[in-house]
Amino acid sequence: MEMLLRPVLFPLLLFLFCSSWVEGAMDCWGNKIQHTIVVDQHGKGEFRTVQAAFDSIKENNDRWVKVHINAGTYTEKVQISIYKPCIFLEGSGKEVTTITSSGFHSTSTININASSDDNSQSDNTGATCVSFPSNVIVIGITFENSFNLVGSQSIAPAPAAAIYGDKSVFFKCGFVSYQDTLFDSKGRHYFKDCYIGGEVDFIYGSGQSYYEACTINATQERSFPGFVTAQFRDSEIDTSGFVFRAGCVMGIGRVNLGRAWGPYSRVIFHGTYLSPIVSPEGWNAWDYTGQESNLTYAEVDCTGPGANTAKRVKWEKNLTGSQLNEFSLSSFINQDGWLSYLPITF
Repeated sequence: MEMLLRPVLFPLLLFLFCSSWVEGAMDCWGNKIQHTIVVDQHGKGEFRTVQAAFDSIKENNDRWVKVHINAGTYTEKVQISIYKPCIFLEGSGKEVTTITSSGFHSTSTININASSDDNSQSDNTGATCVSFPSNVIVIGITFENSFNLVGSQSIAPAPAAAIYGDKSVFFKCGFVSYQDTLFDSKGRHYFKDCYIGGEVDFIYGSGQSYYEACTINATQERSFPGFVTAQFRDSEIDTSGFVFRAGCVMGIGRVNLGRAWGPYSRVIFHGTYLSPIVSPEGWNAWDYTGQESNLTYAEVDCTGPGANTAKRVKWEKNLTGSQLNEFSLSSFINQDGWLSYLPITF
């Protein structure tokens, strides 16, 4: 009997061990916080700056570390290294905790794959907050780039945040700028109950992202319409896209819901309140005129005076029920259930 059990038992134990190791490595070994670091600009914590707290975390961290930021306005640029995953960044509420800087993107192109090489942590956006690793949670913080918000400076891309890592969550956060506010670069991201303000391409990138119950606010009136999104998707098999579920699009002036940054750009608004600021045409093919059939732009069960699609572009997609199911939270970004293993409840 013993001789018969060994060939069966050993592979079984090996499988269980490997499965446990892989799950732990992917999900920071569960949802327990191993350590908490407090940041307070008045000296009531371990550090006075957010970046100093990040710098104190060991590389290749594999357990959740919480960085709690006490109320205040922190004037600094912050970056989370690709070698420091499993960070839970917690503010005291987006109304009272702000990280702000003033910087702009000065080169001709955005490097959408800045962190594709693990040895590279290059970000050329000028963003206030740059997050490279997977497994990052942020709650209750406003990120601001004030470059275009003060005085008579010329308008330029000035992101409040640039997100490169997979499995990133932002809950009850704020993102404030004018042009290119949120660089949703790549990876699966979940934004819930967030505020995102801007005017030109203020949610852009190649992320595979789900925005739930978020307030999208066009903040300044222009002589011509702005754009809520500029999503980059370069092929039919590219899994990226932006899905907006519930929430609202509001503000002043006039905006389109999106324009195509890539030849297969994909953006869906589902059950969203659209105020009168949404332009009648709704969408813009930008540099892909004549290739509109490859674009996936859709509105499903939206409400409000801006939801009238009578004058929308003729190539807007009409999604079937089964197609829409592909863009649910569980199907689009949570196929492996990673949202269930986080030290936070929504």
